[in-house]
Amino acid sequence: MRTKRDLGFEYIDMTTPANSSDNSIHIEMNDENQSIYQLKAPFQITFISSSGGSKDDLLNITTLSGKHSCHYQQMLSDHHKQCNAKNLHIHDYFELLIVLEGTISQMIEDKEYFYAPGSCCLINRSLYHIEDYSGSARVLFIGFSVDFIKELFEHCNMADFPQEKEILDSAFYHFIMDDIKNPGSKAYLDFIPALGNQTSVQMLHDINTSIMEVMLHPTFGATHQIKGLFSLLIASLSNPAYFHCSKILLEENSDVLIFARISHLIEERNGRVTRNELARQLNYSGDYINRIVNKFTGLCLFDYSMNFCMKKAADELVHSEKTIGEIANGLHFSNRTHFYKLFKEKYGVTPKEFRTANMERLPRRNE
Repeated sequence: MRTKRDLGFEYIDMTTPANSSDNSIHIEMNDENQSIYQLKAPFQITFISSSGGSKDDLLNITTLSGKHSCHYQQMLSDHHKQCNAKNLHIHDYFELLIVLEGTISQMIEDKEYFYAPGSCCLINRSLYHIEDYSGSARVLFIGFSVDFIKELFEHCNMADFPQEKEILDSAFYHFIMDDIKNPGSKAYLDFIPALGNQTSVQMLHDINTSIMEVMLHPTFGATHQIKGLFSLLIASLSNPAYFHCSKILLEENSDVLIFARISHLIEERNGRVTRNELARQLNYSGDYINRIVNKFTGLCLFDYSMNFCMKKAADELVHSEKTIGEIANGLHFSNRTHFYKLFKEKYGVTPKEFRTANMERLPRRNE
């Protein structure tokens, strides 16, 4: 093995520095030739880039923690062999995967999932998994030890701002604490960017850049800066304006995740999202998306979407002073007759009759 020192890193040519003294991850193998990763630091970040052009390409891997850092490379073909052989790994810490660019596939236990740019996945301590790179991609992994992530949340109890405590109601917090109190459940959290917010992916890039800058050039207060950036990341992922979150149990069918993603995006757009938009966002064909919706609801994609659309219309009829025409226009109906027809099919009455029956107290404007 040839190594050299430069900028505080150990560069290791064409091999994985498992259990190196300069690596904060200790790796052991179980009887089934699967790896068990043990974190020897409060946290570690791993940045992986892949050109994915040919089997001779390399994975460039940089790992950083408070006391240990290294850079190494792995042949992409060797990594594909590990994936094909299902050489999965598990760890004694929580791992957050963030896809910054490109699309990767992740094998979780015996099921494969695709992650597009901006998608994230929080893995607990009971899931065997491995990531595969079939094209150009840049991916960030953040490992949180149990003690570190507990301390991060415990600080909320001493927070100066009451808004900080809102994170204690988030899916992220409950997922972590549930696994700490009752380990063993095979579950993970899935995050996808909101369709209506074009800043979600850029936000991940900005936070990643800030984390890397602090890790590479630490000064007084660096530990607090890192904790603040991790907190910002968790808060951003927990904000439904930026990301949709689904908790997935491995006992469920693998299609549950895809259906959850579809439902989140349809609900965000109040049912007014096209099959092509969903296909681009989720990296699945429109026909496959339609089949998934039909499998879980018995409806086609359009009819399932209209349930969300008509629900939004009913809510606005009751809780707003908008005219029916304004509501129809806001839901992108150019043909008001079509809107009336769909609403009556859903609720059995016209929009005006629905408003009269449910909201007598609202002041009226001419329809």
